[in-house]
Amino acid sequence: MQNILIFIQNHWMLFLAFLFVFLLVVIVEFIRAKRGALQITAHEAIRLMNHQNAVVVDVRSNDAFASGHIVNAVSIPLNDLENKLKKLDKYKSQPIILVCANGLESRTASNLLEKHQIKTHILANGLRGWREADMPLVKE
Repeated sequence: MQNILIFIQNHWMLFLAFLFVFLLVVIVEFIRAKRGALQITAHEAIRLMNHQNAVVVDVRSNDAFASGHIVNAVSIPLNDLENKLKKLDKYKSQPIILVCANGLESRTASNLLEKHQIKTHILANGLRGWREADMPLVKE
């Protein structure tokens, strides 16, 4: 303990820099935890879909959905999400995975659903992450 105090006395600027970085990490983690929804990878999404019967909700536009989507995904565009909350009632007992083009719109959808006590997961990097993991898409 005495060695630590001597180190701090001799290298106080280095110690302050360490404290600053440590506090930043704590704040970032606190903000991340407060956001609510958990970001999951494509492989974790597949595991949830296969083992826990997770439902994929695609919040992209209907045109984007038709151009390629995850198998058995439910299309509810972000603009219509609040009006179509009843459509999600039957899925409340299952994990819900939100998908958008790049992961940003899913965050907005997640915040909206959290206000209505609907727990969600977000596909990290959206369909871009899904494609990067070489996962299949269905086209209409």
